[in-house]
Amino acid sequence: MTVNVNKLVSLEEAQGLALAAAATLATEQVQLENASGRVLAEEVRAIRDEPPSTQAAMDGYAVHSEDVNAASSEKDVFLAVVGTVGPGQQIDQQLKRKEAIRVMTGAILPAGADAVVPQEMTEIVAEGVVVKAPVASGDYLIPAGAELQMDQHLLSGSTVLGAKEMTILATQGYSTVKVRRQPIVEVLATGSELVEVGKSLDQKGVFASNLHTVSHLVNHYGGRARALGVAGDKVERLARFIEKGRRADVIVTTGGTGKGEKDLVSSAISTLGGDVLFHGVAMSPGKQALFAKLGGTLLFGLPGRPAATYIAFEQLVRPVLLQMLGLSQVFPPETTAVLSGSVKVRGKLLSFLFGRLIFGPAGLEVESLRSERKGILTEMLAANCLLQVPPGRDRLDKGEPVKVQLLDLGLDGLSYFEVPPY
Repeated sequence: MTVNVNKLVSLEEAQGLALAAAATLATEQVQLENASGRVLAEEVRAIRDEPPSTQAAMDGYAVHSEDVNAASSEKDVFLAVVGTVGPGQQIDQQLKRKEAIRVMTGAILPAGADAVVPQEMTEIVAEGVVVKAPVASGDYLIPAGAELQMDQHLLSGSTVLGAKEMTILATQGYSTVKVRRQPIVEVLATGSELVEVGKSLDQKGVFASNLHTVSHLVNHYGGRARALGVAGDKVERLARFIEKGRRADVIVTTGGTGKGEKDLVSSAISTLGGDVLFHGVAMSPGKQALFAKLGGTLLFGLPGRPAATYIAFEQLVRPVLLQMLGLSQVFPPETTAVLSGSVKVRGKLLSFLFGRLIFGPAGLEVESLRSERKGILTEMLAANCLLQVPPGRDRLDKGEPVKVQLLDLGLDGLSYFEVPPY
C-alpha cells in the first residue's frame, strides 16, 4: 500500500491506526518469583482465610476473660501460667479457669481462651502472673478471616503485579500465576555514521544511543527488547535486518524515515511486501514517524534524533505495548499545571517540550526547559514531563494553564515530583 508522505495524519489518527492493528497477547503461567512487574491475565480470589486461625494481636497472656473482669490497680488477679506459644505456633492444651498461657504476637489462640491480656497490664510473679486490668471477650485478638476471607476478590485481571500484589499472592500461597505474554520487540538503528556502544569511534561517528533508549523504554513498559543492531544506509541491508526481526511482535527502527533518498525504512518495507499505514504525523518532534504491518508483525519507524525518538515512542509505541498487555489505560497520563515562565514555540504543529513539574506556591507548576544555551539532550535529562503546545500557538504565557504528560512512568508507577522549599 502506498502512503502519501506529504500528508500528515493527526496524532490521534496515528494512535488509532496503530492500536487497531495491535491484538492483546496470549497468556502464560509463570512462577511467582518471576511474576514481579508482569500483567495479571485473570481474576485472583482468596483460597483461604487470613489469618486461618484466631491469633494474638499482642505479646501477653491468653486468658478466660471472666477470670480477669474484676482486675484493677487496686485488685490484682493471680493466674497460673501453664505454657508458652510463639508466633504462628499452636499449643495442644485446653486452657482451664484461673490459668493463663504466655503468647507472642501471631500465636494461635489456645483452646478455651477468649482474650489476651497485654504484657503491659501484667506483672510476672512466682509460678504465675498478676493481671492489673480487665479485658473483655475478643480483646487483643485477630479473628480468623479478619484480613481476608475464603473466595474474597483480591486482584482483577490486567493488574500490574507490584510489591503489594506480590505480598497478597505470597500470603495466599499462590506459587504460580497466569499473566500476559510480554511483547517481543526487535530494535534496529539506521545510519552509516552510527557505531554501536563499546566500539571505537572516529570524529565523524555517532554512538547508536537509540538502541539503548528504545530498549530501555520497551522493557520499562513491560516488553522484552532485543537489539538487531545497526543496519547502515543501504535499503537491501536494512530489508535483511527487518526480515530477521519479523519473528517478533513489534519492530522499532530509528532513523531513515525522511523524505526522498533518506526514506530508507518505507522502501525496505515495500521490498518485503509490507503495508505502510501512515508516514508522517502532525506533531513536533516526531513528524517523520511511520507505522507499517509486515504480516503479523507491527513496525514503527521513529526519527533518528534521540529526543525525537524518545517523544515519538511515548506517543506511538507505548500505547501499543500496553494494549498488547491487556491494559486499558494506554496513553501517557496527563494533568494540568501553571506555566512558571513564558515560552516561544513554533506553532504550526502540535508540539511537545521537555518540562519540569514541581509543587510550588501556586500549586502544580511546570517549567519549560527549552533554552538556547543548552542542548535538547540536557533538557531531556532534567525533564519529568512533556508540555503540550496546541497547533497554531507561537507563545505560551507565564501563569497560563497548560497540559502536561508525565514521564518516567512504568506500568503502574508514579512520577517523581520535586517539592522546593519556600
